[in-house]
Amino acid sequence: MAPLPRPHSATTEAIYAAYAKARSQAWDSIGISISLLGEECERALWYAFRWASKPEVIDGLKAITFETGEIEETRLLHALRMIGCEVDDVDDRGKQYRVTAVSGHVRGKTDGKVLGLPEAPKTWHVVEAKSMKDTYWDKVKKLGVREGYFAHWVQLNTYCHLFGFERGLYICRNKNTGEVISERIETDHAEAIRLLARAERIIKYANPPPRLHDDPNAKMAFKCRTMCNHLANCHEHSFARLTCRTCIHATPEMFGDAAWSCARWNNPLSLAEQKQACPAHIFLPSLVPGELIDASDEEEWALYTLHDGREWRDGVKPEPQRSYWHHPESGSVFATLPGEPDPRDTEPLCEEITFAEFIRLTDHYTAQGE
Repeated sequence: MAPLPRPHSATTEAIYAAYAKARSQAWDSIGISISLLGEECERALWYAFRWASKPEVIDGLKAITFETGEIEETRLLHALRMIGCEVDDVDDRGKQYRVTAVSGHVRGKTDGKVLGLPEAPKTWHVVEAKSMKDTYWDKVKKLGVREGYFAHWVQLNTYCHLFGFERGLYICRNKNTGEVISERIETDHAEAIRLLARAERIIKYANPPPRLHDDPNAKMAFKCRTMCNHLANCHEHSFARLTCRTCIHATPEMFGDAAWSCARWNNPLSLAEQKQACPAHIFLPSLVPGELIDASDEEEWALYTLHDGREWRDGVKPEPQRSYWHHPESGSVFATLPGEPDPRDTEPLCEEITFAEFIRLTDHYTAQGE
């Protein structure tokens, strides 16, 4: 006799939905996050910076996972206070300390600063608090954070460099056992400068850097096919998203705070404008899944042979009647063009909004990310 299927739990589904709705998570980062500076694949950083790939939706389970990390962070900072340390984890506005580099195109928030560690009671340290499962934790415990979890070390080291600190504290709790390890690091300013220079180079690229792996099905490309949000654009011939950052006319400026400009209209670009794009949008040729065969600067068009053999013309278009959408689960606002799929077909919680609401919500989520 076949076993009975496990009963569907409406309670569990309701909890996931509530967590997803409660978590306000903007889809797109303003710049390259310091938490990602240690990413091996420069192409992935470029795609994310250019808003080329479909952003990740934060579902209920992911929202719970993120909350767990935040709880562990609070617990570890409290543990430092329990042993008599002074922990400074918010600025004058009551928010996490924020730091930027490369004219605001690299940015991040640190967990805090700590004074009074038993090993060095008179030295201020930048502190990063993390939690992880056994597999990663054991490696960090054995090798240290630099060798065991390079991305975390890069994050802490870069904060130390940008805040002008010579020491950092990495403190981590094992999710499986509850064990805690802590490690002091000495700031490697040379490595921080190298990685920030690498980020600046990626930001200035007009075309994506080379792929980390040409074949996503290769054994060494496990991360490409299972963990990368850019697989469709990098390997599966998908078009990039329609935003100013995928347009040939847009440039990230090396002044101000994460400023972008448009050469077509000779104007600066607000975040809302960047997300919407305009009728004069022309894709960067490297983001079109095909070969450029002809183009006209005066008439503003480009002709491609796509990977499937079809011809496709990109160029100035009549003003389309866009539809504007809000996805409360992820805190995302975005636009679609006529003929594009209705996002409610795959994301039932999407709601159609007016252009005024699109601008208001874009500003709202941007302010929350600051």
